[in-house]
Amino acid sequence: MPNKPLPALLALLCLGAAVPSAQADDYGTTTTLKLGSGLSNLTLGWLEIPKNMINTSNQINVLFGISGGLLKGLLHTAGRTLTGAVDFLTFPVPTQPIAHPEFVWQKFSDETSYGPAFTSGTFKNPKPAPAPATSPYSKM
Repeated sequence: MPNKPLPALLALLCLGAAVPSAQADDYGTTTTLKLGSGLSNLTLGWLEIPKNMINTSNQINVLFGISGGLLKGLLHTAGRTLTGAVDFLTFPVPTQPIAHPEFVWQKFSDETSYGPAFTSGTFKNPKPAPAPATSPYSKM
C-alpha cells in the first residue's frame, strides 16, 4: 500500500491555522503555528494583491487603488510567499513567523510587515519616533 502524505499534510495545515498566535508559548504550539503560517503564506500569498488593492482604494481613491494597490500587492505577494517558504522549511526551529500578521486574512486592513527573522519573542511594530521639538533659535 503506497504511503499518502497529502492527507497528513492537509491535517497539519488545518491544525496550524487553528492555533492562535497569542498562545505560542511552547515548542509544539510555536512550531505548529510556524508550519501552518508557512504553508498558508506559501500557497495563499497571492491574496496580498486584492488585499492591497482594497486597502489602497479605501485610503486614497479607487484609481490609485487599482494601479498602486496592484503593484504594492505584487511586492507583498513576493514577500509573503518567500517568507512563507522560509517559515515552512525552518518550522522545527521554535521561532515566530516572519510575516505579520501571520496569516493574510488576519487583520485584513493592517499593512503587512516582515518582522525580525528567527526571534523567539513576539514581534511588535515599533512606534514611530516623535517629531523633534522646534527650537525658538531655529527661526533665526
